[in-house]
Amino acid sequence: KDRWILEAPRTLDSMTFMEYAHYDDFGQRLDLSEDYRAIRWMQDNVQGSPVIVEANCPEYRWCSRFTIYTGLPGVVGWNWHQRQQRVFTSTWVEERVAQVGNFYNSIDPVFIRRFLKTYDVKYIIVGQLERAAYTPEGIAKFDQLEGQYWREVYRDGATVIYEVTP
Repeated sequence: KDRWILEAPRTLDSMTFMEYAHYDDFGQRLDLSEDYRAIRWMQDNVQGSPVIVEANCPEYRWCSRFTIYTGLPGVVGWNWHQRQQRVFTSTWVEERVAQVGNFYNSIDPVFIRRFLKTYDVKYIIVGQLERAAYTPEGIAKFDQLEGQYWREVYRDGATVIYEVTP
């Protein structure tokens, strides 16, 4: 009775709940099954340890879900854990958190390219969470700049994964 989603089957797969769950954040209801399928796609199709960028938000929320469930490095991990583990350089973590938000909201091509290069980003996540957390103008750039800075490699509903092009 303590389970988040009572309808989810009992299993050792800690991701299964996502197929059944919804999560409310940023004033929107997010269908976690899209994240589930996208994360599974990354687990099955991404080789090595490329850096990804995804939404980052305050503690105990759904952000950093792709880095958590794929094990791939992100521009910044879970904010509080990163600050705890880097107590003497926690301002660097805070700067990265701000830069992630600036990246998603920015429409400045110079800033966008510099961000991708600085953090060696290979994959960009634009899911329901990113669409809810960041500005529509910033999110629109992903479709507008398709083929210039990145290419779409996965799409399911409102969830898109882009691969950064050289």
